[in-house]
Amino acid sequence: METWKIQVGEAVVVSNILKAKDTWELELNLGNDLDVTAFLPGQFVCLAPLDPSSTMARPFSIASISTFNGTFSLLYKVIGKNTELMARLAVGEKVKFWGPLGQGFLPNTDEYDEVWLIGGGIGIAPLIFYEKVVSEFQGGIVRVFYGNKTGAEIIPLDLYCQEPLIIVTDDGSIGCQGFVTDVVQAYMKVANEKKILVITCGPKVMMRKVADICQQAGQDCYVILETIMACGLGVCLGCSIKTSSGMKRICHDGPVFPAKEVIWDELS
Repeated sequence: METWKIQVGEAVVVSNILKAKDTWELELNLGNDLDVTAFLPGQFVCLAPLDPSSTMARPFSIASISTFNGTFSLLYKVIGKNTELMARLAVGEKVKFWGPLGQGFLPNTDEYDEVWLIGGGIGIAPLIFYEKVVSEFQGGIVRVFYGNKTGAEIIPLDLYCQEPLIIVTDDGSIGCQGFVTDVVQAYMKVANEKKILVITCGPKVMMRKVADICQQAGQDCYVILETIMACGLGVCLGCSIKTSSGMKRICHDGPVFPAKEVIWDELS
């Protein structure tokens, strides 16, 4: 992505709603001077730290956009001081951001019989954007697999696809009991001769297993990698990883990568 397309400014809080246990949805308005239509699935934004003691920005996947309202939404889990402060943001307050960052990835779904979106935990966030774009604008069969530890942590999803959402929880309190990868593997075994595109985001162990399932089945798989980032612009090199195609920066060359390029043992 060319750096001149990156927008920097203050976004106004439209809403900040608790959606599930410790998980919030933050909707931000860019105002008239910035353009939300520049945001593509797979990209993210960085928010300036709200905690004065922190010097690092926080990256958040873009979960959805509204071109009509000029807003975009993020999903975040409260896990530290900065996200605790984010949960206290009130309507009308402003947050400094820069983005969109990373390479947007828009697959040619005409090449596939089905698109599978597989999310674990807060990794479901960028897949919500994909689900809307593929279902509403590109067409085709879209299946969403969503795994989390408990039912209390499952975020209610307003989906556009015709296929039912497949929910998996570790404790079985909602949906199927077990790991989402086990359900994906079962579905893959009966996929027969279908050509499937898989996009996944979540814990490393989950994505690695999904990648293995796809490789064994001969299906294309893309992973959305997440890590701590200092700048999000590819300058600090703090998010560099080793891939089969050489060193790559998650924030600049990704965060979406072909699963076959990822050297999993090298990821922190």
